Amino acid sequence: MKFKFRTILFFILILSLLNSCTESKIEQGEVKYNLSYPYMEIDGWLSAIFPDEMTIIFKGTKMKTTIKKGRIFETNIISDESNNYLAMYSDMDGKKLFCELTPIEIKDFRNSLPKYELTKSSEQDSIAGVFCTKYTVASSDSLAPLDAWFTESFLVQKGAWFSSYESSSGFPMVYDIERYGIFTHAEAVNFTKKELTDKDFEVEGKYESVDFETYENSAREIFEILADW
Repeated sequence: MKFKFRTILFFILILSLLNSCTESKIEQGEVKYNLSYPYMEIDGWLSAIFPDEMTIIFKGTKMKTTIKKGRIFETNIISDESNNYLAMYSDMDGKKLFCELTPIEIKDFRNSLPKYELTKSSEQDSIAGVFCTKYTVASSDSLAPLDAWFTESFLVQKGAWFSSYESSSGFPMVYDIERYGIFTHAEAVNFTKKELTDKDFEVEGKYESVDFETYENSAREIFEILADW
């Protein structure tokens, strides 16, 4: 009897290990973030202009990032890690521009970003109800970046492939965004499983299609004014 019991227990343990190893990834959902600006004084009228929230939706390997501040400002990034697709569109200062980046433009974009050195740690925690792993981050050509946290619980496994975090694994839950002289810290505060369709990743409204250089110059003009205010 003892032998049979031990045999049954052994197989139960094996099955449990197999199930844990093949645990399915979350295919789609929505993550909401709080935005802060640790190296800037955001008060007065600037607090009415600078966005304090961001949303990322994902389905399969597709992601759409939206940063919005009322009717004043909106910018979106659509990406797909499976085919290195990257597009941006924004509505700023009355200009509605859309840019679908070519492989060369993606390379130029990535080269224009600060270079981060990431070290994946053994520290893990729950952020917005999602299991995450901490990365320490260092950079020699930017302001001091903060620690980043990524989750591998989602089907997206290279969510930051086009950013300074390109060497990371998983989906970004806490990270920094450095662009146009502005350092933004994003921290996930809520995750919701959500049914999405391909339409949710399409461009909404009418936008003028431009190349990456035109898009960048337009955005840079606006953000550099804000950064120097």
